[in-house]
Amino acid sequence: MTCPPWPRATTLLLALVLLACLPAIVRADAAHEAAAEELLRLIQVDRGLSPMAARMRQSTLQQIRAQDVAVGEEPVAAPYLARIGELIEQTLSWERLRPEFLEIYTQTFTREELVALNTFFRSSVGGKYLANVSSLNQQATEVVRRHAMATAPEVRAITDEMRAALDGN
Repeated sequence: MTCPPWPRATTLLLALVLLACLPAIVRADAAHEAAAEELLRLIQVDRGLSPMAARMRQSTLQQIRAQDVAVGEEPVAAPYLARIGELIEQTLSWERLRPEFLEIYTQTFTREELVALNTFFRSSVGGKYLANVSSLNQQATEVVRRHAMATAPEVRAITDEMRAALDGN
């Protein structure tokens, strides 16, 4: 059984329309990605990764030294530890993580939203926010820590009550 010619013609026409639109779709994706790239540059994500990678490298190497390297074995372990440190730095490099960050931002924000964010962060208020965000986060963390620590005596008392109930006293 043969199909009537119109479904084939419709399919061909649809394919031609999609092919004709492809450059516009690619340009839109490129503009979306460029807007995300600009935002990541403005908020300096790449600069934040370096200290994070350094902390992770340091804590990983300290943990390995404590668990796997006995006193006196450091000279033998040193080249291996250096390789592990380099591996961590390469794995957490901006060049390696950049595509995934771009994907996260382009999936989270439309191109228009990214343009609006970029406009904000280029403004004086946005610049002030970026200049102070680290300090703001530290202060907020301290407020939360202080309040959490204030509950410690009450938590201890409730824990003691629970222990007594569990022990049957």
